[in-house]
Amino acid sequence: MNLKSGQTAGYEVLDDVHIERADGKKLLIQLKHTVQKNAQGNPINLTALDPDLWKSISNWCKVIVDPADGRTATADQLAFLKNTSFLLASNKSENARNTVLSSIDEFWNGAKPHAGFIADIQALKAETKDETIQGYIDELLNLDSRVSEAFLRNLSFGLGLDEIIARCKASILEKQIHPTRVEDVFHAVDSKLRANSFATVKAGRKISLSFEQFNLEYRRDFDKARSAGFVIRDLTSALPANLSDQTFIKQLLDIGDIETDDVEILTKFTIMRLNFRGNIEKWIQDGDITQSDVYALEQEADTYWDNSFLAGYPGRRPPPNESAAVAAARGIVQELRKIKLPLASQDLPIRMSNGGFYELSDRPVMGWQHNWKDLYN
Repeated sequence: MNLKSGQTAGYEVLDDVHIERADGKKLLIQLKHTVQKNAQGNPINLTALDPDLWKSISNWCKVIVDPADGRTATADQLAFLKNTSFLLASNKSENARNTVLSSIDEFWNGAKPHAGFIADIQALKAETKDETIQGYIDELLNLDSRVSEAFLRNLSFGLGLDEIIARCKASILEKQIHPTRVEDVFHAVDSKLRANSFATVKAGRKISLSFEQFNLEYRRDFDKARSAGFVIRDLTSALPANLSDQTFIKQLLDIGDIETDDVEILTKFTIMRLNFRGNIEKWIQDGDITQSDVYALEQEADTYWDNSFLAGYPGRRPPPNESAAVAAARGIVQELRKIKLPLASQDLPIRMSNGGFYELSDRPVMGWQHNWKDLYN
């Protein structure tokens, strides 16, 4: 979400995550997540001898001196550090009693020389009998002092990062997306990103995404949210236990438009109706429309229905026989299914409009048979 022009984000390529900047400099990121909680219910602190801390530092030290990349010489290691920085990102909390973080901070601020920092780390190593942790610490202590100092100046920590989704949504909001549409953008981008990542890994490729690629593949999701048009969401609530008990379904069954055993079409029409109702309620809640806009839509729908009803039953006279009655009723439904209902100066798609007519015939404030009021009210 926060990539800038010319930047690229990679996942499990150079590190857990890496960012490559336009000038060629790289940020290597280790991600350490914990599900452990403290007494207050928050993620536990990052401690001075935390395996996550020292494994990350150890991994980076190995990268710095990696012979496979031609960095056995100190000069090559220093050249690498001129263009590479390191970030440990974790939901673990920062701890004022973490002597490693305190010592690094003092080094950064000039309150402690590099030799003083090294002495602190050597003392810390003596406090533990954990050979694994000792091995991790040795990776740092074994660096040339100039390399070690350059590494520390390029090292940073992002701790207490627990609300990642909230941070993503804040980034979306900062891209001039209306607050009521942030959720839509987040879910659209998140879903597509997961699917694209899966396809990339399945194809045996590394996940790497540049700002330009992200813009190309996901800009449309932002543009849709910025447009004046309504965002139509899948807001289907729980389907009724018996689909055939709905009034609008009964009306369609009674004119032979659908069959009782056609569960697929009964479900499809029900979803259309519920989605129409759900989206209308959401748009009102978000302030995209007012109740008067809904009233105007229903008045327009009523006019379309009234015109079709008069065409099917001239003079509102009853049909001469059952065959004519069925034909007239089906004709009304077929005509209305072609209509795009207007809402706040915009035409709703046919699917939504069909759902609107199904909703109105479910109340029911309209029907298809000549005597629909007597049958369904």
